[in-house]
Amino acid sequence: MKKKFGLSILLCVMAMLMLVVGCSSSDDQPSSNETDEGNTAENDEGTSDAETAGLPPMTDEEITLTYASWQPLDLQYYLADAFMDKYPNITVNIVELEQEGWNDHLTNLASTGDLPDVFWYMGNVDIAIRNMWLGDFTEYFEADPETANILDTLVDKGYFDGKRKMAAPAAYLPYTIFLDENLFEQQNVDMPSPDWTYSEMLELIETMTIPEQGIFGYNTYTQLLTMAPIVNGDADGEFGWDGEKYDMTGEWDDALMKHGEFVRNGNHAPFFDTDEAEAAFGDRELWAPSTGRLAMQLDAWWTVDLFGTDEFVDKGIKWVPYVVPKGDNATTENKPAFIDFGSISAATEYPREAYELLKFFGWGRDGWEAKLEAFKTLTREDGQLIFNHPDGLPIIKDQDIWDELRTLLPDEHYYDDFLARAKHPIPLGGAAQPGFQTFLDEVYFGGEYGDVEAAVINGEVNAYDISADLTDMINQYYQQALEELFY
Repeated sequence: MKKKFGLSILLCVMAMLMLVVGCSSSDDQPSSNETDEGNTAENDEGTSDAETAGLPPMTDEEITLTYASWQPLDLQYYLADAFMDKYPNITVNIVELEQEGWNDHLTNLASTGDLPDVFWYMGNVDIAIRNMWLGDFTEYFEADPETANILDTLVDKGYFDGKRKMAAPAAYLPYTIFLDENLFEQQNVDMPSPDWTYSEMLELIETMTIPEQGIFGYNTYTQLLTMAPIVNGDADGEFGWDGEKYDMTGEWDDALMKHGEFVRNGNHAPFFDTDEAEAAFGDRELWAPSTGRLAMQLDAWWTVDLFGTDEFVDKGIKWVPYVVPKGDNATTENKPAFIDFGSISAATEYPREAYELLKFFGWGRDGWEAKLEAFKTLTREDGQLIFNHPDGLPIIKDQDIWDELRTLLPDEHYYDDFLARAKHPIPLGGAAQPGFQTFLDEVYFGGEYGDVEAAVINGEVNAYDISADLTDMINQYYQQALEELFY
């Protein structure tokens, strides 16, 4: 969490902006949905709104910035062109890297002094911090009026040492629970409310498990043990993270024990490429969601694209999206999400301009307007649209941006319901918390218990017996990471 003085600065900036708006007497003033909150358009005095709010001016010199991410290349080049249209004196060069071995590629570039001015890092933030890749852009972020427009659950992420803003969410792909509406109808089971609860999901998993028809209640790509602490325990991260410490007792162990029970009882579909899968489906390599005998797939937003293809339509499978259900006694709307993080290079010659590029490709309103246009217009050589659906959801609150994105999704009420409940994303641990991925590698998947999840599923270990020990260890890893990386 960032320090209180950073928040005070931001509140003062917001208050000054409100006074400026409140003093306007023009009846022709556009509504809030028609303006770019915090954009860098010039005002009557010839300075930008961002500069008035405290951001230093952008250079007017001819400069070049480099950018690297794993966004689709067509989108990257489109956004680079849009950024250069906005800032004609800045040239943006896209650094094309293979996604496989991403952090190794960045390491190689950094070793020759060629780390991109703006870049995304993958998975383990310890690598980026230890190698001193991350630039400090606190002064820009906290003086920028657009910061107030970031989704509430994301705005404080990236303050790894509690003081400095060293990374920011750059892309948002929500956890998604897909339900086969046709299968529910065939079994005369009502589809759940969009405001369904966690316990209702567990009950439906059991209800929709029909062994005599070979129907399974659910299949996992994402996991109950990730969801439960966030939606049931109102956690701010995986494994019961509350902003200061982890707690794997209560929600994590409950969820893993339940998942193990479901696997052993046959509620979970057989795992891919196993004898059980071959016995159930006649093909050990047939993916459970494509069988027509699965009620729920716990997955990610990007699978919307796959589930809309002819393969599923022709089989009579109709996967529709639901948000991860709310905890029965939850006080928040927090939902687990895949959040990609970006930063500016600690060695960039142009930190102010690099910050604007990071924002434009990530959360900035101008950048999101360009993204929406790209989703609507970019085509392949055969004239087919490159994007069958938007590549991720907005990181900002602007309802008109969300409304425009909605027009690019299927004409089903499920998408209205989904988007309305998907505005409190919680990042996963590896990219957001120092020490988390190291704990996973050395303890969770490779420590004295072996693969903890597999051991519990196989009935070899009781999660309740080890959750307190794991809690102590993950908190030690977090503190050790802070001491090693920052002090």
